[in-house]
Amino acid sequence: MDTEAGPTPNAIGQIQGTPTIKAFIPKRSSAKNEKIVVDYDQSREVDSLMRYATSKMPSFVEVLDTPDVLRRFEAKATEWGLPRVLVLSNKAGGQSASTLKALSAEYRRRVLIGEVRSSKLPEVAKRHGVTSYPTLLCFASGGAAAPTSRFEGKEPTYRRLDGFVGKCALRKPVLKKPADEKEEL
Repeated sequence: MDTEAGPTPNAIGQIQGTPTIKAFIPKRSSAKNEKIVVDYDQSREVDSLMRYATSKMPSFVEVLDTPDVLRRFEAKATEWGLPRVLVLSNKAGGQSASTLKALSAEYRRRVLIGEVRSSKLPEVAKRHGVTSYPTLLCFASGGAAAPTSRFEGKEPTYRRLDGFVGKCALRKPVLKKPADEKEEL
């Protein structure tokens, strides 16, 4: 933004000098996608900037590491009427990949994304016939037990994964739980 073109919007906060770098991070609990503004005050080298940017990326990927956590994930999808994407990986521990984090933020409230690591829940891969990693499975909203589509055997680039998740996601975000439909007498 050109700081000499006029006053700085309140949402950006105070700017002491230029160049200034700020991160706008979505609040996890905000239904209106409100942001927290954080100043960057580290090295200006590309590696440092990239590390900072990926560390501040919000992640709405749910790590599914026990049968109970998987059941709660499925129940949440059913309760909110959301489709779900299971990402099966053979990656050991740690954080979700930055590509998954970005997709989880992009499609927030339109699809739930859960990561299953084969070492934690091997029965999930077996149940769905997954033999290569990573594999993504799309399940339609309504608690479908069988996947409606799969992504496997291709290089998982951002563009390919975005296309896959975009086809699985709802067109509009779900901002509140669907009302319980009660039968009229």
